[in-house]
Amino acid sequence: MASKTVLLIEEIKKIIQNVHMGVFYMGTTKTTPYPYITFQISDIGASKKLELDYWTDKPDSIELETLADNVGDYLNKYTLTNEKHSITIYKNDDRQRLDETIIKRINESYLVRYFGKEE
Repeated sequence: MASKTVLLIEEIKKIIQNVHMGVFYMGTTKTTPYPYITFQISDIGASKKLELDYWTDKPDSIELETLADNVGDYLNKYTLTNEKHSITIYKNDDRQRLDETIIKRINESYLVRYFGKEE
């Protein structure tokens, strides 16, 4: 089971990197250049939840909104099937803008249907 989770994490990272290269699982370092995306995956019943956080240090959130829109357009109804697994991603309608003092953040989630192939 753990190897399927690692495989899913790697695959999700590659998928998001088709839109933006600054993608990290769970967190980053203090020297990571903005803007960037962090993500985490959790189980919800038979499905999985992909949670994305978009981060920037710009004074306004226009660049961040555009990045989130581009990723959302790319990921919604995205399907990948290969010899290892099948992944389909559906966008939830739960975008939140979370402005901290200097850093701006957008949080949103996706439903992931994941089927790993037996080895």
